[in-house]
Amino acid sequence: MNTRTRIAGVLVVVALVAAAATGTGLAASDGMQSVAQPNTPAVDTRQAQVQQQTQTQMQAQYCTYPSNGTYESFGVSNLSAPAGVEAGETVTVSADITNPNDVPMIQCVEFRLEGDVVVRTGWALNPNETETIAFEVNTTGLEDGTYIHGVETRDFGELTTLTVGEQPEPEEPTATLQFDDQESDGSNVTVASANLSEGGYIAILDENGSVIGATDYLEPGEQENVSVPLLESLNESATLTAQAHLDTNDNQTLDFLTSNGTEDGPYTVNGTPVTDDAEVTVGEEPTPEEPIASLQFDDQESDGSSVTVANANLSEGGYIAVIDENGSVIGATDYLEPGEQENVSVPLLEPLNESATLTAQAHLDTNDNRTLDFLTSNGTEDGPYTMDGTPVTDDAVVTVGEEPTTDEPTTDEPTTDEPTTDEPTTDEPTTDEPTTDEPTTDEPTTDEPTTDEPTTDEPMNETETPPPTETPPPTETPIDNETEN
Repeated sequence: MNTRTRIAGVLVVVALVAAAATGTGLAASDGMQSVAQPNTPAVDTRQAQVQQQTQTQMQAQYCTYPSNGTYESFGVSNLSAPAGVEAGETVTVSADITNPNDVPMIQCVEFRLEGDVVVRTGWALNPNETETIAFEVNTTGLEDGTYIHGVETRDFGELTTLTVGEQPEPEEPTATLQFDDQESDGSNVTVASANLSEGGYIAILDENGSVIGATDYLEPGEQENVSVPLLESLNESATLTAQAHLDTNDNQTLDFLTSNGTEDGPYTVNGTPVTDDAEVTVGEEPTPEEPIASLQFDDQESDGSSVTVANANLSEGGYIAVIDENGSVIGATDYLEPGEQENVSVPLLEPLNESATLTAQAHLDTNDNRTLDFLTSNGTEDGPYTMDGTPVTDDAVVTVGEEPTTDEPTTDEPTTDEPTTDEPTTDEPTTDEPTTDEPTTDEPTTDEPTTDEPTTDEPMNETETPPPTETPPPTETPIDNETEN
């Protein structure tokens, strides 16, 4: 689409119009309206006619070109003009002109102010062609006020208003930011609140003032919890600055860096960029709770093939290993689900042959394969649960083989263990109470007939010989003296 320009002196009825199109225009004499030469060969044959009509158009207030009522009027669209100017300033008013016909044609196009024709010019277009016409309008001599103006063709036109006079200062774009202290994983930060009156971007600056991250285009208005991705992840905590930026070239791409700051500069207040600072803490998010475990391993009797842990609570699940006094693992459970377990039987790799003090130790499943790899990985996998760096353990005395055995047989108590030979009967004759339960070699039963039991009341006959084994008591001596008398 081509653009051709006409210059209109507002206070002159017939203005000097200069063609500034891609085609070659015809310059008019003073007071003469000019018509731009068509820029395609399709209308070259009408050039002579255009020139002749132009010469007769001096001081004219009407278009000399035929209305061509059998053809459609040129169309007008996309009128563009400033809303206000200072008196004496030149403004540009433009519009798109379209030939809807299937033949090349010249029709009049007018710039009007308050209904009066200020500039009227012939405009040549090829079939279905559209070009932009621009009028440079000098406002010198206009009183302050608001005027209706626009561009018109035979049947169509578009109008707008122009305010002439001292113009209010345009409202400066405004922005606010709230960038709170926060914790981050280092890949992005969050601006709690942002309000950009003209839309734009939020850039993040480091302590050196370098841009380390920015948003995509943000629509005008208030935004909350705006996530700003960083170009490179932060490795440590830092004080960062959020800065609001305009979209000065309206391309919805932040060109502040690529333009060396000439485009998409920051919003400002009294010349100072709109910013807010925040302490961004990296790597200090709450760490996951340390896995915890508890064990209750009571003293017990065992057949030596297994031991029993009375109670176990493994927050992350895992295993219970049994360790001997040398620190060697001698048994372990299969995988135990997280939570509390009671009376957990732990099989031993080899049966115990004797009582011992053993240790139960809680182990994690660090590689999540539900197989205890503590030994096969040399301790790098499935290590023990710890508390303050110390493994979670409990000790117990395990007694093996002390049930009743043959160590106390009943045959160890024979009746012959109490012989009666330790109590001789020579001091206390037992002839009055002979028994067969305590026989002695000194007193055979054949030598002691029951009929010969002498007493002190019956003196012995001299011819009788006392048994050789008996020694008469000393009290029997007087009896011998009596027998002799």
